[in-house]
Amino acid sequence: MLDWLKNTQKKHLPERQLLIRQNGEVKYVNITGLVQLSLLGLTTLVLIWIIFSSTKYFTLTKKISTTHYNLQQSQQHLDHLKNEYKQKHHALNEELSQLQQQQLFLQNILDSLPQAINTDNDKSKISSKSQNQTSEPSNTNTYLLNEMDISKNTLAAIKLKQDSIFIQLANQMQKRKSILDNALNSTGITNKMINENFAINTYAQGGPLYDLSTRATDKQKDIIDQLIELKELETALKNIPVKLPAKNYYISSLYGYRKDPISKRRSMHKGIDMAGWIKTQIFAPASGKVKRAGKNGSYGNFIEIDHLNGFTTRYGHLHKIKVKKGQAITKNDVIGLMGSTGRSTSTHLHYEVMFNKKSINPLRIKKALENVL
Repeated sequence: MLDWLKNTQKKHLPERQLLIRQNGEVKYVNITGLVQLSLLGLTTLVLIWIIFSSTKYFTLTKKISTTHYNLQQSQQHLDHLKNEYKQKHHALNEELSQLQQQQLFLQNILDSLPQAINTDNDKSKISSKSQNQTSEPSNTNTYLLNEMDISKNTLAAIKLKQDSIFIQLANQMQKRKSILDNALNSTGITNKMINENFAINTYAQGGPLYDLSTRATDKQKDIIDQLIELKELETALKNIPVKLPAKNYYISSLYGYRKDPISKRRSMHKGIDMAGWIKTQIFAPASGKVKRAGKNGSYGNFIEIDHLNGFTTRYGHLHKIKVKKGQAITKNDVIGLMGSTGRSTSTHLHYEVMFNKKSINPLRIKKALENVL
């Protein structure tokens, strides 16, 4: 084997001479087959190393390029998520702000409703989680976006609940107004007549102006108008003399046509007679101001009270008067004592109710409005 290698070396790598000429001299350098083999091996190793290094270089360069591309794609995706997050964040804040304003408006409506309306409505509340979504985007953008979608659905549910409450409130106000209108109509007095006599300027009112003309939505303006109309009607009706002005009595003569108790002739009785014991206390059926107090012909000792908004009441045949002209009185104040002064056959109170200077049956008002106001 060794001999075969030597023969192969001599055959393919014979000893060679390298001619070197320098300064007119010629020198010979013998290059043996072993040296040639060594140089060939070294050259081969260098070539292999260059090829391997080049391959590694290009492979690494490709990986770097791929990684760089992936990083660019990831950055673009992250930028897209950031933009989407900001847009949803802004939209949620806008919707949350609108819901908070609507919630405040709803609370103000609930606080403004007349006491006669049941206000046991569910008051929608916005969770602190929804209110505090102000964190900046991070590497958890996808999770945050999912959470924001959930929050958006929650806000949508709250909005639906608020809209439902608005509808309920509008229905309740309309129902209350219908009850009052029907009760008034049964007395012969219409809502229009009440509005024409509504003396709002006579009430003590004031305060800073918070104009809602440019702040409220059309739907909110509509429900505000309904509320204002209902409250004005409630205010106008609160001084209607619904109660009869004595506790111990019986009706001795009804309102309307009758035979006069003294002349026995046909006559019109513009009030009711409430009979009772002498000096039975007579109280004011509603707040108002005394227009007249003193003797008044056939009425005897007489009181007339202005209850505003077109309503007045009259009290005749009193034993004693306990108020003075111009005196402000409140509901249930004692104004006099039952007697039999003036054109009277026995102890009783002649009681009249007038609207726009026209008499109304007091029992009709009592029956229509007693369980309403």
